[in-house]
Amino acid sequence: MRLEFLKLLNFRNYKNLVFNPDENINILYGLNASGKTNLIEAIYMSVKSTSYRNTKDNELINLDENKSSIISRYMNKEYKDDYRIEIFNNQNKKLYINDEKVNSKEYRKSRFAVLFSPNDLNMIKYSPRDRRKFLDEILSNLEPSYDYYYQRYRKILFERNKLLKIKMDKNLLDIYNRELAVNGTKIIVMRLKAIKKLNEFAKYHYKNIAGDDLNITYLSTVPVVLDEELLKKNYLNLLNSTFTVDMEKRYTTVGPHRDDLDFKINKLSSKIYGSQGEQRSIVLSLKLSETDLIKSLYNEYPILLLDDVFSEIDFNRRRYFIYSLKNTQTFITTTEVNKYLQNIDAKFFQISNGKIIN
Repeated sequence: MRLEFLKLLNFRNYKNLVFNPDENINILYGLNASGKTNLIEAIYMSVKSTSYRNTKDNELINLDENKSSIISRYMNKEYKDDYRIEIFNNQNKKLYINDEKVNSKEYRKSRFAVLFSPNDLNMIKYSPRDRRKFLDEILSNLEPSYDYYYQRYRKILFERNKLLKIKMDKNLLDIYNRELAVNGTKIIVMRLKAIKKLNEFAKYHYKNIAGDDLNITYLSTVPVVLDEELLKKNYLNLLNSTFTVDMEKRYTTVGPHRDDLDFKINKLSSKIYGSQGEQRSIVLSLKLSETDLIKSLYNEYPILLLDDVFSEIDFNRRRYFIYSLKNTQTFITTTEVNKYLQNIDAKFFQISNGKIIN
């Protein structure tokens, strides 16, 4: 899979941009606030239909305008398709494939983008929410049914928490408990399967980057068993047994929304004992593993987006990362082209004030 053409109209600081990237490595360089990250965001949106920056759609439109467009052409195996996103100030965005209006699920189908941003470097040590988000995004890519169960789960969880806040009788929660257990079990099972596959690739990459053993552990608030029906039964029993605690706290204390990941180096938790260098190596390994996982399941490489990452990574890690990018169309942002980047076989694009000037 590769991006052949991108056009932006009134997107962020880009009034009118036409971008024809190379099929291999593309380096986008320029001063801070010149628009490099905005271009990465637009490429990401051209695949995923949404921004990764927790931004409302109307905030993506250039301040002087009322509408924005992201137009792209992708080569996927032997097929070429045109994609278009129309973003408006006062209505929902519209998505098109070959000029036919589609929903977001259809728009994202069979295309993948792996993003590596500076915020990812904090994922290992800090918020469990970020670690869950990382896992959820992988599964959204890999499992067609994951989004369905995840959205169902979030809706039921919201309703259950509303009841807990007004201290309703336990009997009224029974239907929510059953539905929460059904959908939550599906989420846990899919997460465990994904981690097992991801771990195999991550072990390999981390060994090559740092020379140590890496193991990813899923920290479940629900006792995990191999049998899905038994897991669902355990989950429902746990919801019933934590009723008093949930009533006191006024929110649901167990379930996949409270679960976590731990990344262990030589059997020691990196959250507690890992150095900054080790944590960066883990994130590098995870992103390469996500790429490998997509390739193994769909026989297609994703697009790889690296936003201002190399400034945080030493020479050996950069070298291994670049070496691992064979056959993967990659976009790298940087403020300067140093000697190391100059030696990479890549196409260079200088960004200035929302324009490509070379």
